[in-house]
Amino acid sequence: PITKEDHYSITYYSPQPRAVLRVVDPQQTDQLKDYGEWGRVELTTLTKEFFMPRFLERDEAIRKEPRSPYPWDGVAEVRPFGAMEKKIVEGVY
Repeated sequence: PITKEDHYSITYYSPQPRAVLRVVDPQQTDQLKDYGEWGRVELTTLTKEFFMPRFLERDEAIRKEPRSPYPWDGVAEVRPFGAMEKKIVEGVY
């Protein structure tokens, strides 16, 4: 639930183990960002039909702590990667 303590921010938690979200340093993608820091979103997908390890998404987000009922990291304030540095064009391909 969204609460005042969370500043009404939505946090997404992936459906592990099928999908794992991490927030990584854009310059060193093997390094996780600390909780509360911005970084690039990395997605690993693991299903019977499809495996894609460590795919760098076109998004950046804040790394959030695990919370009940999700014992793994979440992502919040998701936006296009580099949104604060340049004009981003969004749309259908």
